[in-house]
Parts: sequence; C-alpha cells; structure tokens
Amino acid sequence: MKILTMILAGGKGRELSVLTRHRAKTSVPFGGRYRIIDFCLSNCVHSGLTDIAILAQYNPTSLMEHIRMGKPWDLDRRSGGVYILQPAHHGRAVNWYLGTAEALKQNIDVLRDSDSDTVLVLSGDQVYLMDYRLMARQHAESNNPVTIACKAVSPRQRGRFGMVSMNKNGLVKEFLEKPAASDLTNASLGIYMFDRKYLLDNLVGNKKDLVFDILIPSIERREVGAYLFGGYWEDTGSIPSYFRASMRLLKNRSLITKDDWPIFTRGEGMVPSKFSASASVHDSIVADGCVVEGEVRGSILFPGVHVGKGVQVIDSIVYSGSRIKNGSRIIRTIIDKDVFVGSNSDIGSKKPSKKDFLNPKLGSIDEPRAKSRISLIGKNTRLYSGCVVPAGAIVEPETRMG
Repeated sequence: MKILTMILAGGKGRELSVLTRHRAKTSVPFGGRYRIIDFCLSNCVHSGLTDIAILAQYNPTSLMEHIRMGKPWDLDRRSGGVYILQPAHHGRAVNWYLGTAEALKQNIDVLRDSDSDTVLVLSGDQVYLMDYRLMARQHAESNNPVTIACKAVSPRQRGRFGMVSMNKNGLVKEFLEKPAASDLTNASLGIYMFDRKYLLDNLVGNKKDLVFDILIPSIERREVGAYLFGGYWEDTGSIPSYFRASMRLLKNRSLITKDDWPIFTRGEGMVPSKFSASASVHDSIVADGCVVEGEVRGSILFPGVHVGKGVQVIDSIVYSGSRIKNGSRIIRTIIDKDVFVGSNSDIGSKKPSKKDFLNPKLGSIDEPRAKSRISLIGKNTRLYSGCVVPAGAIVEPETRMG
C-alpha cells in the first residue's frame, strides 16, 4: 500500500488566543523544545510515510521557517519528502481555503497526480504518538473506502469533539459533531484514511467541510470503518487543554520520549543551561540556553529563557528568549517568545478587580480562563518594573505596560 499524507495546517486557532496571533496553530511550541506539527511529522516518518503535503494558510511564516526542507525529519528527499501548499490563484483571484474539504479540493492536482492508492488526512494540531501502519492495515483488510481513528474520551471532553458510535463489525453508524451532551464514548481524532479514488470522487461539487460534506454522507452509506486507538493522544486546541497537556508532561515525561519513537524537531543550537548557586528547580523542564538564578517549580522553560535572582516561576510555561528580572513572581502563566518582565512584577497570582476589567491593555478576562486562572502574555511584550497582571488576563503581543 502506497500512502500520500496530507496534513491540514491552515486553522487560525482562535481558542489559543495570543499564542496564535503571530503563528499557525500547528507551529505553537510544546513541551520545552517541540512545535505541535513535529508530532504528526515524526509519526509519519516512523510509519514509513515520506510523501507529505502540508496545507498551510493562516500565518504560515513560522511554520515554513520551522520545516524548511524537512531535514530534521529526514524528509529532504529528491522524491517525495515534505512540501508546503498554500492557496494559489490558478489564473484567477486567490481564494482562501474555506474549509477542510475545500483545502483538499484546491490541491486536487496533487491527489490526481499521486501514484498512491491511499490518502491519509491528518489534523496537524494534535500531540500524540501513533503508528499509522496499524491503521493502514485495518483499512486495507476492511475493504471500507474510509477509516477514521477514534479514541475513548472523558464525559467533560465530549463537547469538544465529533463523537462516534459503531456497530459490532466496526462500521461507524453515527457521528455527532461537538454535541452539548452525549452518551457516546469515542471521539473522532481528525485522522482519516481514504481510498484515493473515493476521495477524488467525493471532492466533486461544492464541498467545503470534510466532516459534514464528505464524512457524514459516507457514514450514512455505511462506508466508514473505525480504527480504535488506545495510545497517547492530547488535544491542544484551547488554552485549558494546551496547559493541561503541557503540565501532564511534568508528571510523566515518558509520554513523548520513547527510545524507539523519538519526536524529531529543529534544534536551537544553544549552549547548555546555566544554574547559579541561588537557583532552585523542581519538577520542571528546562531547555538548552537558559540561565536560572531564581526558583522554577512545576514549569516548562523553552530555550534561552533567563530567570533572574529572587524570581519565582510556578506552574507556568515560558517560551524562548523571554527574560524575567529580579524579584518577579510568575504563577500559572503562559509567556510567549521574547517577552521582558521587569523586576518585582507580579503575573498571575492576584484575582482580577473591577479596575482590571476596565484596563484596555489587559484584554478580556473570559470566564473559562479566569476560572482556570491561566494568564497569557503575548509575544514581544514589555512589562516594566512593578507591573501587575491578574490571574486569567490576556496581554496582547507588542504591549508596553507598567
């Protein structure tokens, strides 16, 4: 079986707020050294899939810079490899991808010209380890033209996913897209395997959404099988789920560090981290190039972060190149790249006041995030000495505050 892989990487990621103001959702950093796209790319390589098209659209620059020719994944090849496809004009006005099916349709020549008999369509914004060969084997043996990967999820997660049920023969018989409440236990993971000719035939006409315009009609015709996946898989599509998945790594780093299934990424090329005599680090991930002089507890530091003397970084995530000056306190906060936090600042420890809700530099303090008390600091922000940002607040990129 020869497989063409198409990774859907064009989403805006609105639920990730400031983290996707300057980057595609698939290039959001994760786990101290990775980008989210690294996981499905590494899964492909380990599964022997080396003909990979990435369908990009929204803020693709950081994604393109990260992937380049695909060398970290051994995908810089004369034949196949990884290539990025963006909306093109084809002799007329450029049309953005209007949906997942429309993204495939705009690149239908890639599907037509491929000598593959099977197409694997992936969502590029998930963190998981999967051997696609097992799914491909079931797909081939079932004779179903479509197979979708599914996994059991908890009741509180069911409103975030398409929920499916199947009969005793493994055929999907029902698909409910993000139901408010559901007794169904298995979620669709956004991982689909199609017979190539079947997909081409079903992209004809005004098809925009892969789920509603192709998948659900195929389910109604009893043409879709379910592949049950029991391995590690995390949703990172919202701030609470991204934060929860990140913090879970601190308790069990082995979730994504398998000797026989490493996750490849582009290295930063930095020197080892430096810890001063005053440093205290517990239950944390500290990447290369960091300088730690204060306390880091239950947190993730990406490359090149500087934590000054007397600083406390607790239950937080700090992206590359950010600097936190002496005496500051960071609690349950995600700090984007190249942020400066001045001395004796307090980020994320105080409840928001009525005055905070009226501060135009803090953005909205929405209920779900305020409830989880996760603060967000956008890229290239400067928070000057003594600045206070309450729990659950957003500071937009490029802000000057304090």
